[in-house]
Amino acid sequence: MEDQDLARELLDEKPTRIKREGDNSAHMTIAVKNPLPRLTRRRLLAVLIIVVVVVAVGVPVAMHWALQRSDTHLRWDLESRYAVDFLLHTEHAAAYLNGDLYSWSNETAGIALTEMGWADSELYGIMVLDGAHVDQLSNIRYAIESLEGSGPTGTGIYFASLNSSQRILLSTQVYSLGHKLGNAYNNFVNYTSTSPGIGPSFWYSGPSPPDENLLQSAVKIALTFERQ
Repeated sequence: MEDQDLARELLDEKPTRIKREGDNSAHMTIAVKNPLPRLTRRRLLAVLIIVVVVVAVGVPVAMHWALQRSDTHLRWDLESRYAVDFLLHTEHAAAYLNGDLYSWSNETAGIALTEMGWADSELYGIMVLDGAHVDQLSNIRYAIESLEGSGPTGTGIYFASLNSSQRILLSTQVYSLGHKLGNAYNNFVNYTSTSPGIGPSFWYSGPSPPDENLLQSAVKIALTFERQ
């Protein structure tokens, strides 16, 4: 047994020969231990298993994170575009309600209500994408839909019944609503560039839409003109 242990130790040793002075025929052999440990088959297998496990777990996790991040940025881009369209429709409705650019009549009342209907459609698009804020967005939608109704031209009993002061007040409220919501879902464009169909850059880590304060302000404005 001792001989076998000695043989193993010698395998890990590097022989070095030293010549005696004055003696050309005789040599002395000493053993120098190899400083590098032997990489046994078992150790190599263990290293390979660790590498395989790390790759098998790490690659799918990294891919899932990357896809999720890209999907999130695309969703922001879609919400942003819906919000911009919402803003434009509410601006148009506010212009008709105000009466400065267009003389107020049953026809313009119907057009203003139609613009609000289109704004409502854009708002629904945001609701589909932003499930986390459905409650706030629903409050705004209920307020817009409360303005609808049939009238002399087929639409707008409530709009047609408003006097000049009421129309101007509602115009101001609708205009403010559009800008609050539009800006709430476009807050990230103040911090990064964005591409249609893609959204902000992949590594963007700034504020995400919507801006909670602006969205809450939009809800408050909507509640002021909601018809009970």
